[in-house]
Amino acid sequence: MKSGVVAYGAAVPYRRLDVRAILDVWGNSSLEVLERLQLNERAVLFFDEDTTTLAIEAARNALQRGGVAGRDLGAVYLGTGTNAWASNPSATVVAEALGAGPGLICCDLQFSGKSGTSAMQALLGLTESGLVQRGIAIGSDTLNRHVAPGELYEYTASAGAVAFVIGTEDVAARVIGMHSHMSSLNDWFRAEGERFIRTSSSSIPDLLRIGLAEHIVPAVQALNGKLGLAPQDYAHAVFQQPYGFVPFMLGEALGLKPDQVALGAVSRDIGDCGAASALLGLANVLDNAEPGDKVLLASYGFGAGSDAFAFEVTGHIARHRGNGRTVHDLLAHKEMVSYATSVKFEHKFLKPDHPSGPWT
Repeated sequence: MKSGVVAYGAAVPYRRLDVRAILDVWGNSSLEVLERLQLNERAVLFFDEDTTTLAIEAARNALQRGGVAGRDLGAVYLGTGTNAWASNPSATVVAEALGAGPGLICCDLQFSGKSGTSAMQALLGLTESGLVQRGIAIGSDTLNRHVAPGELYEYTASAGAVAFVIGTEDVAARVIGMHSHMSSLNDWFRAEGERFIRTSSSSIPDLLRIGLAEHIVPAVQALNGKLGLAPQDYAHAVFQQPYGFVPFMLGEALGLKPDQVALGAVSRDIGDCGAASALLGLANVLDNAEPGDKVLLASYGFGAGSDAFAFEVTGHIARHRGNGRTVHDLLAHKEMVSYATSVKFEHKFLKPDHPSGPWT
């Protein structure tokens, strides 16, 4: 393939919550369990932040870093499982905020945690076929607004967005292959008309094994088989990461060493960012990778399966150095808030007909 990542940018909420503050309120877990899961902090949405605003911020960062104008985009794809609208699209809002259009392909994709990589696949097809010269694929989610207080998932449900400009010119990370593996699985879900995410199982190990492991592992193995690659051929590997230990668990299952996984493992410090989860790890890898490095990426979405990609970093990666904030910068720039503040800003307290405002 000749297409790949031309530019990239990320966005995460400035406010963060120490997961121990959740434990202090609910007492529904233990420090030992949180340490085993490798959870430290998660993002907290401000009252006016949502999936769309984070997507716009990430996309603007990507365009600025790549020196790409919004009017030069031929497609905008937004992948999310937590759209701010029940029926209206958000991608059109993002496109207009970027100054793109009106003559472009634009739509939302909803595949839960792999929505962002599904958007990338769609754009790779468009650019490889020549239908568009370049487009932007965004993975954005606000899981924290869709988890009920007192649920165990509240410890990791977070928010973030990552945007990748996909094209065939000045490619910083070329896609050399991809493979998807899917099956219909009812693990985590959010039914129509419901606000909060639920699960069909009370066992985290079962969800991780049947969901992530039994989809990501065969997807990666099939990809490596098609490309003739072995685990040691990758400089870095990035996985969907609902908990901090998951990338290392998956890496071990695939014969990867911890140092191959370490740069792409960011959820310990930000939690589960859903459609932006694996993509945030990929952005962190690209912030540090060298030309010639091969990078493995494997996402997972609730009931949607896994998308696996192999990238090769090119010399064009150098123009991203020092140009815009890195993932490390975004994670380090933060303000810690209390659990009560997080519940207020994420509209967990409801008035009869509308969410309470930030100061009421």
